[in-house]
Amino acid sequence: MRFTLQVAACAFAIAFTLASGAEELTAEKKAALKELMEITGAARMSQMFNNAFVEQMSAALVRARPDIDPRAFEILREEIQAVVREELEEKQSLQERIYPIYHKYLTLEETRALIRFYKTPLGRKTIEVMPKMTREAMEVGQRWGRELAPRIQQRVMARFEREGLVQRQRDPGQ
Repeated sequence: MRFTLQVAACAFAIAFTLASGAEELTAEKKAALKELMEITGAARMSQMFNNAFVEQMSAALVRARPDIDPRAFEILREEIQAVVREELEEKQSLQERIYPIYHKYLTLEETRALIRFYKTPLGRKTIEVMPKMTREAMEVGQRWGRELAPRIQQRVMARFEREGLVQRQRDPGQ
């Protein structure tokens, strides 16, 4: 869930920029993108990935072997953490896959401008509150959708009936 919120926060920041055009993904731009990802928290994904992998693999392990020694879960967590740390921190394999996405939407100058912004008090506050705001907005949107669903269903069914796509079902008591 946290990973999704941080990605959403990054996407929100990107949404306010223009496409990068034909600019080349240089080492200088990669360094700027890396700094932007570090500032916004996108580069601190290892804990989120660790937790997600541990949760999924633990559930699968319990389903497959309900009687397994609890030590297996410690080993699972340790090995997942080691692999994710190697890939994210040492090899930067995920970051290398994400740089082209950021590059597609941000020029070097836009990246630098975002870095400057995120280093300001307002920028730091934005990073802090954006995941919370996104989560709360998603919850409100889901509630709103659930509230609209009966009205939408009623109108769609009425229209289907008018268009002859379905016939109204009669109550057996009528």
